[in-house]
Amino acid sequence: MLPDLAYSARHPWARAGLCAALAAAVALAAALAAWWPLQNEHRALEEEISAQRRALARARESEELARAYRQAEKDAASLERKLQHGATQAQLVQGFARLARRHGVKIVSETYEEGRNAAAQPALNAELAVEAGYPALRDFVRELSALPTWSEVQEVRIESAPGGAAQRGRIRIVTYRLAPPAAAKSS
Repeated sequence: MLPDLAYSARHPWARAGLCAALAAAVALAAALAAWWPLQNEHRALEEEISAQRRALARARESEELARAYRQAEKDAASLERKLQHGATQAQLVQGFARLARRHGVKIVSETYEEGRNAAAQPALNAELAVEAGYPALRDFVRELSALPTWSEVQEVRIESAPGGAAQRGRIRIVTYRLAPPAAAKSS
């Protein structure tokens, strides 16, 4: 087979083809020699950019976590102050009435009862029947958290009042208070 190849190599087209193949191989080797370092450099830059992005994402996450921690610490202190307030039923009635006047909400009726599980955390349950326009009711419910007590809205039911633009609603509110010292010592 080798003598056949040697004989074929004598033909001018075979020599031209061999020279062209050799020139193409040299050109390919030169292109590969130029491309390979650039590709490695490109890959290294992409890895560096990815590392920078990960570091930036971690920094953002840690900053968000620190911000959330500071907010939680502030909220916990606020809740502790609200819990220390220890509002009586009369103070709670005054607070709801003052808030209702500020927002133009009419309190039609209100009922209060002591929480059933007073051993764990004393609470005062309130149910208010209110009447006003929807924006006023919405603002009233939103502002309940601004009271000096720890009051949480448990349920809100709003329906249209017959013959007007006013809405009627029932709002159930639980106000938590500080446990009495005797109950706190026994737990």
